[in-house]
Amino acid sequence: MLPSSRFNVHLMCEEDRIPVLTLLTNSFFRDEPLAKYLQLGEPMDFAKNVINDALNDKCSFVAYDIKTNQLAGVCLNEVKYKNDTNTINESNEKLHFILHLLHHMHKNINLFDHFLTDSLLHIFIINVDSNYRGYGLASTLISASTEHAKKLNIGGAYAEATNIYSLNSFKQIGFQTYHQLNYVEYDQVRLANLTDKNYDQCQLVARTL
Repeated sequence: MLPSSRFNVHLMCEEDRIPVLTLLTNSFFRDEPLAKYLQLGEPMDFAKNVINDALNDKCSFVAYDIKTNQLAGVCLNEVKYKNDTNTINESNEKLHFILHLLHHMHKNINLFDHFLTDSLLHIFIINVDSNYRGYGLASTLISASTEHAKKLNIGGAYAEATNIYSLNSFKQIGFQTYHQLNYVEYDQVRLANLTDKNYDQCQLVARTL
């Protein structure tokens, strides 16, 4: 079954705030490799801030099951500008560690210069409810996000893919890898046992729009 025949995919709006927060709590923070391994728990303030930023930038997409009206997936995005400051202000120590790792992925490349643009779409969180995996929803949500960003004259898009499944979704629609990092190499003590081949590295992926 094609995603378009079962799901309603649309730009995220205020009415989606609570369903998205619930999905992040029940799915993303439990399944995402770093969050799961570090036992991040449910950082509600962080989740609410991410949703606020996504709603403000108006570039995020959601997918609902047409029959049940249940939220099946979300792609939370933010628009980044070349002159943005990259200070990490996060009091939760585990979150600070994760965000610093993601920031570290960019140390060898400036994507703004690479794509000759002043604006980029950052695909920050892509999450599909476990009951709806296998329909290609992740790629559908990413595609909807990039097509929308292109209409807004945003020059490129990037993401930090933290497992092989999200990586494959990005690769399917033209994203290329610009940097990859094995977790154990980043922190040989704290991430020593994060060695499952499906979840053992992060890849910085990006494409022009």
